[in-house]
Amino acid sequence: MKIIHNLITYIIIASAIFMVACGDSERKYDRSKEQAARLSMLNDSIGYANSNFLKACDSMIAIAQDSLDYYELLLAKGEVYTVINPVDSMLYYANLTLAFTDRCKDKGQRINGIASKAYSLKATYYHQLRQNNDSAIVLFQKAYKTALQSDLKECAADMAANTGDAYIFKDDLPKGAEWYRRALYLADSLNMPEKSTASIYMGLGRIYTQMQDYTTARKFYEDAERRYDIMQPNMRIYFLNNYGNLYYYMHDYPNALKMFLRMKAEIERQQGADGNNANDINLCRINLADVYLNLGNTDSAQVLVEKCEPFFRKYNIEAAIFYINTIKIGICINKNNLNCVRNIIESENFSYPIENTLKSIRARYMKRYYLMIGNYDKALEIIEKTRSEEDSLAHNKMNMRANEIMLRFTADTLKLHHQIAINKKNDEMKAAHLTIAIVILLMVILLLGALYLIIYIRKRRLQEQLNVVNLRLENARQRISPHFVFNVLNQQIGQSHENDNTLIEMSNLIRSNLELMSKSYISLTEEMEFVDNYVSIQQKLMGNSVHYTKDIRCDINNVLIPAMIVQILVENSFKHGLKAVEGEKMLTITICQENMITYITVEDNGPGFDCRRQSISSTSTGLKVVRQIISLTNSNNKAKMRFGIANITSSEGTITGCKATLTIPNNIKYINNKTITSK
Repeated sequence: MKIIHNLITYIIIASAIFMVACGDSERKYDRSKEQAARLSMLNDSIGYANSNFLKACDSMIAIAQDSLDYYELLLAKGEVYTVINPVDSMLYYANLTLAFTDRCKDKGQRINGIASKAYSLKATYYHQLRQNNDSAIVLFQKAYKTALQSDLKECAADMAANTGDAYIFKDDLPKGAEWYRRALYLADSLNMPEKSTASIYMGLGRIYTQMQDYTTARKFYEDAERRYDIMQPNMRIYFLNNYGNLYYYMHDYPNALKMFLRMKAEIERQQGADGNNANDINLCRINLADVYLNLGNTDSAQVLVEKCEPFFRKYNIEAAIFYINTIKIGICINKNNLNCVRNIIESENFSYPIENTLKSIRARYMKRYYLMIGNYDKALEIIEKTRSEEDSLAHNKMNMRANEIMLRFTADTLKLHHQIAINKKNDEMKAAHLTIAIVILLMVILLLGALYLIIYIRKRRLQEQLNVVNLRLENARQRISPHFVFNVLNQQIGQSHENDNTLIEMSNLIRSNLELMSKSYISLTEEMEFVDNYVSIQQKLMGNSVHYTKDIRCDINNVLIPAMIVQILVENSFKHGLKAVEGEKMLTITICQENMITYITVEDNGPGFDCRRQSISSTSTGLKVVRQIISLTNSNNKAKMRFGIANITSSEGTITGCKATLTIPNNIKYINNKTITSK
């Protein structure tokens, strides 16, 4: 299993930089929520490595607020080199971090987590470059044990799988399977997400492939395939590589070719057209070369070998060089160039043991070679060695089955203890939750009580205020009503012999006036009915010279206004305007709406409004009441009523009348003794 833990996209880089700036530097050994979120993003973004990431990583390191932040980010930078060149840079960052953790006297959980990842990165160097698998195993096991004592316990499953992977490269398949099973049980006990367990299924599939138990191997790969969409990007490459190997060992070369081509496309999608010319793309090229060779396409195999060989020789990855030489031997055999085969074999000198899977591939080509040159003894020796290896595989299978049984027994025991601990923890949590629930309930009751008291006090104050306002309005209305009645009666008494029905109309008008006095606010329709009756009486009193016109341009049924406010303006038009006019007397009331505002205009053709012409006896009661009503109503509204009075002038500048205008917003709120009413 490849050991790649990180690498982030551009968006995640920006988020991580912000989180570094927000990190909690005061708590030296505890990871803050921001730091934990940043670390989670780094782990979840494995596989998106590029040069921009390295620059961004340097920026984050420069603003790290404490040493733990610094070394976590340093490891993230080191892990980039697991997929890009120079791959040996990962060893530098691992050693630098381990030197820091060794100096720390107080090994808190967070420091152990950092040390665990540093051990893993260093082990990856030895494992990935095939230089020292024994050292890799020791380091992976250290990473595993340290992770169990850290705040990154979920990483212990990966460390166990990595250890199993290293054992596989030593051809110790039973041990490899044991560690992979341990990783799987640990992941289950920690309830890790499926994307974390996908790599474990792949590792088990690889082991069973090498054990030639292809049915079981395929089952594990199919389980992993169902998790393909949620796999981390580098795990997808690893999965396609191993799945292709399964078909290769089954000698199903067409399906192997499909898998390796998928692998190539995935690498190019993640890392660019040439896959950063790093380990992944060159490993894919070797696999494709071997498959093309077995499909008879020797030229394609040779082109791919020539592309990948310089990379592996540059970093002296001996296992890969051995595999390349094996493919070159196959190419030479296909071209019947037997001297070339001999030259390749004689030039080899490897420092480290080569894994059995690569030796078995070499054996197939060498058997053909020895048969072609007539060295049947060597060919027979290879056949006997192959049988011996098959016997060894059978023995390994038996050991692996025994190890699995013991591991399952151990895992079941651990699960039992784990379940007991969980139940105890659940009981403690339930008690804590009950206490918290009671405290929250008491706080809610107190809060609701306080809110009720505040609302009650505010409501009471508002009601008192409304009562005062209503009394003032009623007082104003009572002042205007007798004034209005006496004005009409004084005129009527003197002319009663000429208008027999006028007293009846007057009686109806007084009755309507008394009804309106009981209401603070009425509809504009009711107001206009009262105004019509009033104007009708005035027309009889003043003769046919009064011409009354209404221009209503909107629906007034739902328009609410203060009672008698229009009547006061009409009365003022008669009293101070039309009485002074000789000849035709014109009274016009216009009502319209625009932009959620109602406009009411009362116009006459009198001498106009001039406060200097007001008689000494005039109290201007009507206009005072109008302004007082508007002032009281506006005191409880954001939207304001407006009143204005102005003279009408001709084009020559002479005054031809007076116009009073009321402006009433449609959302005005009116007050009475019981409630607030919206227009």
